[in-house]
Amino acid sequence: MRKLLYLLFIGLCITSCDDGDVLDVELDFDDELTLCSESSDAYLLYKTKEAPYESLSLLFPSNSTNDNIFNPEEGVVEGTLTINGSSVRFHYRTYDNNPENFICNLIPDETVTVTNNYEATSGTVEYYSTFVDDDNDGVPTSVEDKNEDGDNDPSTNPTDTDGDGIPDYLDEDDDNDNVKTINEAPDPNGDGSVDDARDTDEDLTPDYLDEDDDQDGVLTRYEDEDGNKNPADDFAVDSVIPRYLDNNAQDIFLLDEFIENTFTRTISVHFTIHNIDITVLSTDELDLGTYELEVEYSTEE
Repeated sequence: MRKLLYLLFIGLCITSCDDGDVLDVELDFDDELTLCSESSDAYLLYKTKEAPYESLSLLFPSNSTNDNIFNPEEGVVEGTLTINGSSVRFHYRTYDNNPENFICNLIPDETVTVTNNYEATSGTVEYYSTFVDDDNDGVPTSVEDKNEDGDNDPSTNPTDTDGDGIPDYLDEDDDNDNVKTINEAPDPNGDGSVDDARDTDEDLTPDYLDEDDDQDGVLTRYEDEDGNKNPADDFAVDSVIPRYLDNNAQDIFLLDEFIENTFTRTISVHFTIHNIDITVLSTDELDLGTYELEVEYSTEE
């Protein structure tokens, strides 16, 4: 299928206008890039605009180095690609209709025609890839760096309240009580501050960091009567309060299994093209834009 993508891309390159045509190129595109998903041995990134219909596109091969652009395991990934007209290609095109459903299709949309096609023969593509991790637990990542190491970066010397090996900023359940942090009202009014976090037993430790929420001497996860790793659905007889918040319910149900932990990584890759020279566009630097993707990770506790 990737070969078909190459054939489509090459076919579009053949359909070009007279190199003597003069176009008013403003390049007022949005910043966001889109990645074609059909291929497995090349990447085709593009963005389009209307009035007039235009596109900018970048094609480059999939290999171990380039694959790492979209999967930075640590810190920042940065580097360059050299436009050569074969494996690395950059195009500016115009169309007579909206090309959004045309560029990635193996069978081109017959209602769209490439009216002008210009390809760079040289230039350098600079990429800069970073990522941000978030456990989406209702507590801002900056707040979860309570070690006060001075760098305001939870990824270095991270806080791990429950000592389970998962830093708080990646931990959906910061106190390992099998009640997700977001379900323990860490920020009831949604103002980005945990100063008003729920503290059921008023022991000055908010519920989302308290392994015994009702201070009855029984760990919250040991108040899970049915053993389904969800203490919130277990009630003592005639009680309307879950056992883990009811200090009158002190039965112990030993359970040392934990809920699966997940977090989201948002990867941002920014591309800048230098020293391109095509018929209607010559510039030292072109801000091509940013491609973003979200990946969900699971972590064993």
